[in-house]
Amino acid sequence: MSEHGAETFRKHAGLAAVVAGVGLAVAAWLPRTPEARLSAVVGVGLAAATGVVALVLKRRAVSRDLNAALKVVGWVFGMRAVGVVVGLLWVVTRGLEAVAFVAGFFGTYFALQWIEVSYVMAASRDAAGGDE
Repeated sequence: MSEHGAETFRKHAGLAAVVAGVGLAVAAWLPRTPEARLSAVVGVGLAAATGVVALVLKRRAVSRDLNAALKVVGWVFGMRAVGVVVGLLWVVTRGLEAVAFVAGFFGTYFALQWIEVSYVMAASRDAAGGDE
């Protein structure tokens, strides 16, 4: 990977870290009950963890070709779907608040998804020689 490609990845990884940090801060501060706070933090944490995996997998795929990147999008979607189901079951079986979990997860997920798409577009453009 070129130095410019590594810089592009670091920039997007940094943005993802900021989103995760802000999400965790909001999840720890905004909900009124401890149960809702825990549910929201679990949701944000799960979204952030899957976001890290997604960004790394997309980095590897983009270095190959666009078809590989599209396959990774499918795998990551499946991984996140399983994560939401498992996280939601975990929250519900403990009597915690499902709405707070969903809000934490999807609030973070949507921002991370935007960053991931932006990364794939930038990395694809770089690979095609569009960084000049």
